[in-house]
Amino acid sequence: MTKRCPDCGRHLPHSDFGRNKTLPDGLSFYCLACNRARNNDWYRRQRRSLGKEVRDLSWVPQGFRWCPTRQQAVAHADYIRNAALPSGFGTRCKACHNRLSKDAYWLRRYGLTKADVEQLRADQGNVCGICGTPDPEHLDHDHSTGRTRLLLCQRCNHGLGLFRDEPYLLRVAALYIEGHRQEHANDVVRQAAIEAEAASRPGEPPVGSQRRPGARGTSTRSTGRNSGSRRREQAGEVDG
Repeated sequence: MTKRCPDCGRHLPHSDFGRNKTLPDGLSFYCLACNRARNNDWYRRQRRSLGKEVRDLSWVPQGFRWCPTRQQAVAHADYIRNAALPSGFGTRCKACHNRLSKDAYWLRRYGLTKADVEQLRADQGNVCGICGTPDPEHLDHDHSTGRTRLLLCQRCNHGLGLFRDEPYLLRVAALYIEGHRQEHANDVVRQAAIEAEAASRPGEPPVGSQRRPGARGTSTRSTGRNSGSRRREQAGEVDG
């Protein structure tokens, strides 16, 4: 089924008309395209009557929307959405929205403008204030006073937070690492000394052994007799 739009004179399917329960057929008097054009024209005439001019955006292609911040047409896919507005779109594109939101974050969280943060970045050479990693993204601050310090990389910023910004714990952690590294170094030196001593005395028994090189099957006691002589003496006593 179709309906004729009195503005454009075309016979269009019911899906091209809006809803209007006050009319017998339940459809709007004009088609959606003509109704939109008439509303826009009325809006412009009203604004002119107030001494204000409305920008003509009729040239914007289908599927695009004008971004007043960027001053250019942006595809609908790159525009923010807002179901509370009649158009279903927000007031700016996603890129502008994200940038302005980030600027507002610095001001709301730290009381600094984006320019202040960029100046801080330039002052510290665009490197982390602790380890020197380029392009730090986290603004460090004192959690007790809220006072900002320097821009840090993610690892350093998380490290300070995990140690609860406590200098004593950070010093103990440093001593802990240095102590274990020194202990490992000492073990390496001792092992190297043992290996060097063993290499300088080839053929000698292992450390702790009481055997002499070349001695086999006998053991010398304080009496000066070995086990072999004692066995022979015992055998002579039995024979006699």
